[in-house]
Amino acid sequence: MKTAFFLFIFTLTSLAQPKSSFEPQRTWVCMIGVLEWADANSFASFEKKGRVDAKIIQFFQKQGVPSEQILYLKDQQATTKAIRAAMVPFLRQAKPNDVLFFYYCGHGYKNDAKKVCFASYQGADWSAEEMVRTVNENFAGNTAFFTADCCNSGGLSQEVRKFPQRNYVALNSVVPTNVSTGNWTFSNALLYGLKGESFVDTDQNGKITLGELANYIDEEMAIVEGQKAAYFIPETLRTWAISSNVPPKKDKRIGQRVQVDYDGTDWLGFVVDSDAGKKFNVRFYSYTNNETDWVASSRLKPFVCPKSYPVGASVEVYYADDKKWYPAKVLKTYSCLHYIHYNDYGNEWDEWVAPSNIRTKKQTN
Repeated sequence: MKTAFFLFIFTLTSLAQPKSSFEPQRTWVCMIGVLEWADANSFASFEKKGRVDAKIIQFFQKQGVPSEQILYLKDQQATTKAIRAAMVPFLRQAKPNDVLFFYYCGHGYKNDAKKVCFASYQGADWSAEEMVRTVNENFAGNTAFFTADCCNSGGLSQEVRKFPQRNYVALNSVVPTNVSTGNWTFSNALLYGLKGESFVDTDQNGKITLGELANYIDEEMAIVEGQKAAYFIPETLRTWAISSNVPPKKDKRIGQRVQVDYDGTDWLGFVVDSDAGKKFNVRFYSYTNNETDWVASSRLKPFVCPKSYPVGASVEVYYADDKKWYPAKVLKTYSCLHYIHYNDYGNEWDEWVAPSNIRTKKQTN
């Protein structure tokens, strides 16, 4: 009887484990993680403790992806010369039905030719255009995921659109024209989707689709970092489940962004778990998102965007380069962000702005 009961519990536990849709023997992982640079004057280093690129690699290793199907170049290993030398032979080993997962973290920038580039540890410009083209020319599989956590990373979303015959997906931390946060917010959100966290499964049907993951990342970046994420998902893959067998949420408040008072200061957090005593495990946003605390329900306050302007509203927007406020008009909104057009300037200056950089237009007599 005890044996049967144990097997019953074991079976229930097994059924509750999310299942990744990346088949280990068909998955190829190419990751470039650069947190330090030879040219320290141009590119500031990032803290390496708690780096999330390593956690993403560990995820695929635990899924059973063979070591020979993982290419991970980090920091001083990731010169432009080394990246180019390693990627082509690595990609050429794949078979027609294989899938590629590409990830970059570090600094992004636009070169003199206005091309989005990823900063290698040292060497010539390594552009998003070159990266996607290299995959198209050398990877036999038809499906590839291009993810990046850096400034201007949305350049990948633009590049994958050039290959409509391929199943190329791009999930990027920010639109190609903007800078990105130095925190791991995007990478953590990506990892939560890969791992099958219940709060990413917004319709609670036991599957996390690419569309759901993209929306979750988009909301995280908008609310937490004040920036608009960029992504492209072919219609054929929008409902493709990146994770299945996802367990249901224990409580409806899991997945909500909240504010918690500590000594008179509200801190933004995200509810990730609950217990029978109606306490909630809140993950607070920081460089690595590792800080959590069990908080009583009475202390949770719903998060509300600090500012909200309707489409068509006349506003003023702070432009950081010259530290001035400019008159502008709201063209559209997303979450806490406003997409604006600067008065008296061309459409090429239109951009998404965070709540801290927008205010009501001052009345003039």
